[in-house]
Amino acid sequence: MVRLLLVLVLMAGVAQPAIAGGLDFARQAQQAEARQDFELARQLYTKALEAGDLDKKLTADAFRYRGNANFFLGRFPAASNDYVDSLYANSENLYAGLWLYLSREHNGQDGKPELTRVVKRRDLFYWPGPVANLFLGFSTTEEVLQAARDPFLDEQSQLEQSCEAYFYAGQFALLRGDRAEAARLFRAAVATGVTSFIEYSASQLALEKLGG
Repeated sequence: MVRLLLVLVLMAGVAQPAIAGGLDFARQAQQAEARQDFELARQLYTKALEAGDLDKKLTADAFRYRGNANFFLGRFPAASNDYVDSLYANSENLYAGLWLYLSREHNGQDGKPELTRVVKRRDLFYWPGPVANLFLGFSTTEEVLQAARDPFLDEQSQLEQSCEAYFYAGQFALLRGDRAEAARLFRAAVATGVTSFIEYSASQLALEKLGG
């Protein structure tokens, strides 16, 4: 999922004086995240949220991005709380549900019940629905990778979905103790070259922890 939404909002001229505080903190947070300074990113997202001037969608985004920072810091309970808050602000974002599943599982909990509630009444045929099906045990890694390469999409969109698919499949393998398969999938995510997606940098970080 592309990680520059809040920055793009600023660039598009949406930021007005009345809401500049929260958006400015969010922009700084994303700059810190790009430098992999996740502790500073976490602090800045907190300030963005405390400013109280983000609209509902941007509030959901800020919670989700702070959740990512906590996830990368290994603070899985805090990450889970952020993803729950993100879903409360915007229940339509399935990516928050996917990351909530991962944070729960990495913390030794069962992530399926909450993800099941998130996907209720959703058509999981549409991306990233196939990833949810993988996490819930309804599909295989191969099926997810195939779904990502939708022939009706242009080449760039296929690359972007493949980057996501490789990352989430890598996490799924890692949670099941298959470190070699996880590393292979993370390397494939990086090989897509989709550097603007959080799944790309997350795959790099995962590879570092796995020793390359």
